[in-house]
Amino acid sequence: MMWTLLATLGTPAFGCGGLFCNVAQPVIQNAERIVFDIDEETKTVETHVQISYEGPSEQFAWVVPVAKQPELFLSTQTLFDTLVTQTAPLFNLNIIEEGECTFGRNRGVALDSAEDASSSAPPASPGNGGVKVVDQGQVGPFETVTLLAQSSEALLQFLQENSYDLPDDLQPVLDPYIADEAYFVALKLRKDRDVGDIAPLGMRYEGDEASIPIQLTSIATADDLRLEVYVFAERRVVPRTYLHVRINEAAIDWWNFGQNYPDVITQAADEAGGQAFATDYFGAPTAGYEVNPIIESELLASPSGLEWVFTAAFQTGVQVNNEMANAIATAIDLPDAIDPIDFVGCPDCFEGWDSGPDFDREGATAYFMEAVVEPLRDSQDLFEGRRLTRMTSSLSANEMTVDPVFTQNADMDDESNFVSNVHNADLVYECRGGKRRDKAERRLELSDGRVIFLPSEQWIADNETTELEMIEELGATKAQVIERTSSSGQPEVLFDFTSDLFDLTNQHNSSIRGLLSGCGGCQANGGGTAPAAALLLALGLVGLRRRDR
Repeated sequence: MMWTLLATLGTPAFGCGGLFCNVAQPVIQNAERIVFDIDEETKTVETHVQISYEGPSEQFAWVVPVAKQPELFLSTQTLFDTLVTQTAPLFNLNIIEEGECTFGRNRGVALDSAEDASSSAPPASPGNGGVKVVDQGQVGPFETVTLLAQSSEALLQFLQENSYDLPDDLQPVLDPYIADEAYFVALKLRKDRDVGDIAPLGMRYEGDEASIPIQLTSIATADDLRLEVYVFAERRVVPRTYLHVRINEAAIDWWNFGQNYPDVITQAADEAGGQAFATDYFGAPTAGYEVNPIIESELLASPSGLEWVFTAAFQTGVQVNNEMANAIATAIDLPDAIDPIDFVGCPDCFEGWDSGPDFDREGATAYFMEAVVEPLRDSQDLFEGRRLTRMTSSLSANEMTVDPVFTQNADMDDESNFVSNVHNADLVYECRGGKRRDKAERRLELSDGRVIFLPSEQWIADNETTELEMIEELGATKAQVIERTSSSGQPEVLFDFTSDLFDLTNQHNSSIRGLLSGCGGCQANGGGTAPAAALLLALGLVGLRRRDR
């Protein structure tokens, strides 16, 4: 089984939890993507939780702690898709020719390499079992129950007796949430729904900070669980209980569009002791999406089932995704043998499907409006007049000892603190005198002012190495700056290795000059120089590295 879970927030709010199946062991969690909205005016927090799951529908179960009693509602996958598209880090390597390059048989080597490159009824509250059922009902495809518990033992017993198969050793990580009088939201699929109906869940409750109950996640997590946290608020949002890191751009694989960025973030967090976030983006988000205001009447006016499908798929106003395809399939009772995505992409390709004369367009429309359109309309308002902060980290179980809490900082809200998700570096080919491009020495110029010398493409090919390997030691330290942030003031810088990294760059450049001039006494070893390696050891980074697992 594979799934992706994300979750909630409060005062501080709690953001993710544990997804457990009705089997002997919990499902291992390997990724989380969470959207928060902090509304200062109403003093509420809204959390959007993405839930992905593969397995028997009767085994699906989800439990998450929340600081305040939540109002539950359906969210939408389109919200997550839009945020990822708008804020995903992009790394552009701009090619600049100094002079006029000529081309030989190896024309375009660097560019070519980059291009290759069954649920039961809601449980009843026991009379004296130490667990209180605060609320129960149905939200979209889910049966939901919200609980309060006097002890973790009572909560575990109640959930296990109601087919939430949780490990008995969960008590230690539940205890902090029980002590904080947290609410627990538990979900199952309704009897008439299957796994294809699973949709993102929304929660709304009192609060002014966002937090992830990561201690509960530690029971069932993969190493280096990737966290992507998106927060809509009036101001920039920063980590309050975790450190903040700014990455060393020399560690980025610019030649492959920064595809190693997730690994760089993981190692940068490790260098800060294992509990740190980097900011991928901060600014005013662009418009999200706008749903067709008359989509309901257009659906009801569809003359046939086939026209209804075309209208639902292509006239809603947003791009079709798995969630929408599954909703359409459920609305029209599509046979299980037909894949929803294939069908929605080309409904008239399936000659065997016919909605028939008894097509219930009213029922199909009502379901589609509830499952797709209304969540879209509710979430599109998040983009209006707000700031958006995206932060990323990576945690393993032994590092999940403190819940990340995120707070607004008015002193870091001006445009000078905006963080773009678009990063640029220049690769300059020194072609003065009409030198062939593949034989021209090069310079990698980073945004912080570092200029890194590189040998020619031909030299790289002849020595069976890569540009990234040539500057490996310059990127060995992933966190260029490690700092502490809070609800006010500028960050408190704990470690700033910028000066040392400039020194390493000078060492590297001297070595490259010697290497290319044939200096026998200049040591160069693929990814760097002996002096550079010695300087790295002198930085004293060992104490910051992650604790051994």
